[in-house]
Amino acid sequence: MVHNVSLSSRGTLINIHLPYLVQHSQPTDYHVALKNATEGYERARQMIAFLFDIIDYESSIPQNFTLQQKKEKYTWELSNEFPPHLSIVPSGDSVGPIRIFDFVRLVQTLRIMSSLWCIDAKKLAPGPEQNTMEKLTEWNKERHRKQGWVKNMFSEPNIGEKDDWFSDAVFAQQFFTGPNPTTITLASDTWMKAFTDEAVSQGKHDIVALFGSASPNSFYVQDFSDFRAKMGAEPDEELYNSSDDATRYGCAAVALFYLPPTGKLHPLAIIIDYKGSMAASITLFNKHVDPSDKSVEQANDWPWRYAKTCVLSSDWALHEMVIHLTNTHLVEEAAIVAAHRSFSASHIVFRLLEPHWVVTLSLNALARNVLVPEVIVPIAGFSTPHIFRFIRHSFTNFDWKGLYVPTDLQSRGFPLDQLDDDKFHNYAYAKDINDMWTTLRKFVSSVLKHEKYYPDDSFVASDAQIQDWCSQMRSDMGAGMKNFPESISTVDDLIDIVTMCIHIAAPQHTAVNYLQQYYQTFVPNKPSALFSPLPASLSQLESYTESDLMAALPLKAKRQWLLMAQIPYLLSMQVQQDANIVNYASQTKKNQDPVVVAAGKALLTDLKKLDQVFKDNSRRLDDQNTGYNVLEPAYLAKAIVI
Repeated sequence: MVHNVSLSSRGTLINIHLPYLVQHSQPTDYHVALKNATEGYERARQMIAFLFDIIDYESSIPQNFTLQQKKEKYTWELSNEFPPHLSIVPSGDSVGPIRIFDFVRLVQTLRIMSSLWCIDAKKLAPGPEQNTMEKLTEWNKERHRKQGWVKNMFSEPNIGEKDDWFSDAVFAQQFFTGPNPTTITLASDTWMKAFTDEAVSQGKHDIVALFGSASPNSFYVQDFSDFRAKMGAEPDEELYNSSDDATRYGCAAVALFYLPPTGKLHPLAIIIDYKGSMAASITLFNKHVDPSDKSVEQANDWPWRYAKTCVLSSDWALHEMVIHLTNTHLVEEAAIVAAHRSFSASHIVFRLLEPHWVVTLSLNALARNVLVPEVIVPIAGFSTPHIFRFIRHSFTNFDWKGLYVPTDLQSRGFPLDQLDDDKFHNYAYAKDINDMWTTLRKFVSSVLKHEKYYPDDSFVASDAQIQDWCSQMRSDMGAGMKNFPESISTVDDLIDIVTMCIHIAAPQHTAVNYLQQYYQTFVPNKPSALFSPLPASLSQLESYTESDLMAALPLKAKRQWLLMAQIPYLLSMQVQQDANIVNYASQTKKNQDPVVVAAGKALLTDLKKLDQVFKDNSRRLDDQNTGYNVLEPAYLAKAIVI
């Protein structure tokens, strides 16, 4: 079905055919359901992108708006649950075509995008007969073996196909090369004392001995202990969500790892849910202290496997709500809206950044109106108010300068001059992202430092549009991001912030988005929540068997299982060749600015060199069955395009 409308805002567009989404018939098997859902999501994405195109937020036809016109068009929405973002319903009659699509109706239409909302889930998700982890793993492998010619999530490998997917080695490596390789941090003295005291209290003499004998800077944490504070919950408050006929439990885990000089990250201890103090929390130590010790049967250590599930479930929450959604999509949108309100279309900063913003605004509108309320909230283990407080807190406190790649790596305990040491050979993300930052910064620098633009700092300090951008980003009536620079007065500072905006939109989003398919479509590896209450004591946890871990998985919550498995697949579609960073660099030769043309030519050469470097980094990984190629230039999106 199409809807014919006439538009006058461009003059050249008269009869526009707006495709409505097709509601598929009820699927009879998993493959058809996934195919329908994928097609539905793509239609939804195209539909909202088309809307943003015809009302000129993301126009495919160059629009020569004055700065004042842009300020009137790109306005802030400050009143809903999400952080400040583009207001897509302008006041008055300034953008008439918006009335053609009642946005509420569009959102309601988008909600039928996935056939998973109405299917007979019993046929499409594991059933009661998959009541052991071995059976569940085999169920996953069989679907990979039997997948047909229609591509779906089983066309591509997932972590559940690995015979040792549950092992300590695979668990730990996910924090170096998984969907969230951005937050593992050198353990502070405070954490080391807390874990040491707890190990002494529990009589874990081998752990205490390792703490005392290991070289300095050998222990790292994956720390989710601040969840409650950021969500506005009490320190001992139970975290759960009882909506959608399936009570789900959240947790704020902390994992302690040992990183020896050989570079094989190994988990030593896990707090399954930190409640303000070690005394109020449950800490489990790994029986498998020495990775080379084969006497511990990892497959049947159910208390430890449960604890690792708590960590990965916590990481799911941080990744989905903060690292991915907030720190890339929402933060970049703030920079986009502020830039439109501050820079003329001809300003060099705007011209450098605009190619990296092609569909971000429309994608984010889709996320706010559909994906978060209709997908994230129904599968998360936190209440809706807690989720939105978490997102807003993370956005408001986003540390722009602290997250510049070199600064971030150093502050997390990964010295830049040691990244090529054996100790860090498995941290391919760190090496790749640092090299990509250096390459992008060189490109930006070669443009901005040109005598045509900013030959010295005084040209930056006197640029009113740059200072207006800072004001828009920091103002309570704008983005409200107080950690954005108050002013930018040097060329190097300008280069850094422009590089950061490109970094967020391109390599960082690529790194945290496109591996979801592999690590998350096999739900037991990284469930979005736990589906049974957490143990109340250490002794209870230590008595856990396989049935307790199985009860924590959504085997009886079919809709939640399907959403957990399906959404990572939908969001991990391969980057199209015309949308990758190589094509972006290549296309700069068509730019009318010779400064950009020269810089783009050098960028293309540098990217070709990086391709080989990144392949070499992947070949150095201990696990040669799971490479790390997501940041290779051919796979690296130039913008947030999904």
